[in-house]
Amino acid sequence: MAPGPQSVTDRLRGMIMSGNIPPGRHLFEVPLATELGISRTPLRTALTALAQEGLLDYRPNRGYVVRSFSLDEVLDAYAVRGMSEGLAARLAAERGLSDEARAVMQRCLDDGDAILAGGELTDLGVLPWRAMNERFHEIILAGAGNSFLTEVTERMLSVPLLSRRVVHWYEYSRVRGSHDLHHLIFEAICRRQGERAEYLMREHIYQAIDIIRDNYEALRGENLRAAS
Repeated sequence: MAPGPQSVTDRLRGMIMSGNIPPGRHLFEVPLATELGISRTPLRTALTALAQEGLLDYRPNRGYVVRSFSLDEVLDAYAVRGMSEGLAARLAAERGLSDEARAVMQRCLDDGDAILAGGELTDLGVLPWRAMNERFHEIILAGAGNSFLTEVTERMLSVPLLSRRVVHWYEYSRVRGSHDLHHLIFEAICRRQGERAEYLMREHIYQAIDIIRDNYEALRGENLRAAS
């Protein structure tokens, strides 16, 4: 069975967010359809959808181009993400979690602890860590019970480098600190402490802002030294 538009959209989105299709690349229907082994009809729909999400820019007579994001744009998006996921944590705490949601979040915490049990985030642990982290945040967003907040947050997370599946740091101390906040967020939600849950979630997200900025400045310094 030929892949449908949604399947093609998901595949292309994943390739863009993973960097397999880099920023600035022109995407023309015919060669891209050949490269992916699909027909042009679902591909055309996928390209339109990804342009609406902001991942692609459409340029008349030049086709679609993978959008690049400046450091400031990424950091601004993280600030908005902190507010939206902070609100989600607060609403989830005020509404209360179902027994099923609580059990899933507890498994996420246990999985994270197991991944970090050796005192490092190994190469083999990166993918399980990403999946655990994504699931933990998804449960909170679903627990907020606000479909508009869910739609806005998920749309925002389509921005490259903003996805929960992206790990911006691998140092054990930072990963451990991030997961410790997972524990505290879960505790606050379970205790119905809405304001505390919101504050902790914002702090959890805002940590990434500092880390991304630090990494960017370090990389910029290396490039300047190499140029000199």
